[in-house]
Amino acid sequence: MDVLRPESWMSSPQLAYQQTRHFNSPLDYAWHVGIEAAQMRAGTVAQYGKLGLSSIHVTIRSPEEISAIKWETLLQLHTSKQTVLHLHIQNDASVKKEQRDLIRQLWLDATRYWQVRTVIADPQAAFEQKQYDPFLHIFRLNAETTDRAVRYIYQRFYQSCQFAAPLQDVRIDYRRRWCPPEMLLCLLVRLASTNVAKAIGLYPRKGSLTPGADADIVFLKKENWLTKDVLSTILNFSEIHLPTSVMSNGRWMYRNAQFSSSIGMGRRLFDTKPNAYVI
Repeated sequence: MDVLRPESWMSSPQLAYQQTRHFNSPLDYAWHVGIEAAQMRAGTVAQYGKLGLSSIHVTIRSPEEISAIKWETLLQLHTSKQTVLHLHIQNDASVKKEQRDLIRQLWLDATRYWQVRTVIADPQAAFEQKQYDPFLHIFRLNAETTDRAVRYIYQRFYQSCQFAAPLQDVRIDYRRRWCPPEMLLCLLVRLASTNVAKAIGLYPRKGSLTPGADADIVFLKKENWLTKDVLSTILNFSEIHLPTSVMSNGRWMYRNAQFSSSIGMGRRLFDTKPNAYVI
């Protein structure tokens, strides 16, 4: 995933040119678009929707910017185009903690009221069920909160848990076992693969091993990555090792310590559907 941040002077050909850096990618890729709060207008959202950009990253610098957004004009587009908004709070000294908390709360309230699905990269409210809607609000977790999230999902395994985190950010304390080993593997797949694919609108094409899905698989060597548990295997989080082999779209990219990827074998994915699945 990459975020395209258009500027006012860019024409359509110039926007297309900004995307050429991924044309020769060996991996599949998809684009999101990043805009300022002042650009959150119906015409702008419709324009990006025609380009196949359904995930919009909105940068907010003050609470006033949220109330200035004309949500009523955006509602129909969000419903018809199945878009999702990603909240980005300006990360510098000019935005104090109190402002960040207020921005996050106002954003949660506005998106709940207008029924707009959103991803929030601030996990502070992720575990406060009264603060968010279980369908509309998705939380992108950081390394400090992934252990709590995995335990939370385990305790509510059959409920909707709106958490997602890339595998490189997952940190689990399993020194005192709190669930069966095979269950922990299921929880990790749900948090770092399935939920991530759903949040960006690529499930079940990505994030699942089902008929018709892309065969994107990372193979690990048990002696390096996994302990020798009697019941099953479990990730050993104390060490990091390279995978033994990597498959993308059913083709080997890395195998027998040799890279065999082809430049340009990756495809741009247009058909993202971030509203299609509950996490």
